[in-house]
Amino acid sequence: MHDSIVHLSDDLVQVRLPLPFALKIVNCYLVRDDDKWCIFDTGLHTPQAENVWRAAFKQLDIRRGNISRIVLTHSHPDHYGMAGYLQRHFTDSRADKPPPVLVSEQEFRAAQTVFQHGVDLKPVMQQFLGQCGLPAQASESILGNLADIRMATQPHPTRVEFLQPGQTLHVGQFRFEIIHTPGHADGHLVFYDPAHRLILSGDHVLMFITPNISQWPLSEANPLGRYLHSLRQLQQLEVDLALPGHKKLITNWRGRIVELVAHHEERLSHMKNAINGGATAFDVCTRVFDTDALSSHEMRFALTETLAHLEYLVKKEALQKSDREVWRYSLP
Repeated sequence: MHDSIVHLSDDLVQVRLPLPFALKIVNCYLVRDDDKWCIFDTGLHTPQAENVWRAAFKQLDIRRGNISRIVLTHSHPDHYGMAGYLQRHFTDSRADKPPPVLVSEQEFRAAQTVFQHGVDLKPVMQQFLGQCGLPAQASESILGNLADIRMATQPHPTRVEFLQPGQTLHVGQFRFEIIHTPGHADGHLVFYDPAHRLILSGDHVLMFITPNISQWPLSEANPLGRYLHSLRQLQQLEVDLALPGHKKLITNWRGRIVELVAHHEERLSHMKNAINGGATAFDVCTRVFDTDALSSHEMRFALTETLAHLEYLVKKEALQKSDREVWRYSLP
């Protein structure tokens, strides 16, 4: 049996896809949907990921026409990247339509903006990284990495249906409540079945690592504030098992959320103490993270996570921000 394919039950299968960066693995899921299967998240489009999906489909005897829907928690490339490929792969030649990709409209629009060719984000990103205080050489490296990621999301899905928070998604024996959980991504969704005390949590709650909470030039303001708010809402749910987008399954739901909140409170304190009379986001980033050891991919997330924490502190009036060509933060 392929070690990347984990049978959680007769109706739930975890598919562990390789990633060419530090996280190494993204967890996707197959959920039995009556006589078909529903895919939750898809992975980054690489030849290695294609091989794992083929092994899963062979093991479960899933053929063309046997996929009902492809559901996305959010549109980051390691979750969205193979949506179009899988949709095309499972289009039944006898059917009029391919299986739909289901996602929040906000996340699909973000994917169109960031990943589809013809949209030139380089000027916007150059200005943004400069405002963060990033040196020009590091900025060019990050922009090159973004171009590589864009290529790993091809082809794009052609049939897309939008999910709305508050709706119920029926998948076989499961009745998933759709819950909007912004923070890691503006339109991030989780899927909660109260009867089974089961949640597909995407990248909102993870074991061992903290979900990246980043401020981007085209994203909504104060992502950390919205993340902490939605975390506390999810803490009220009765959950025995969470199926996350990375790392191990979560069986201590409320305890893990308490740990995540505590982590961000500690990180906010470190960020504030790193200001030292005035600093850019890049200055603070180099004082909090070991940036010399980071790849351009990791550096991008470290910088934008630093910015998210600084902007949260500005929102709370714990810091001041000078809104000039390069943003500088200082104590009030």
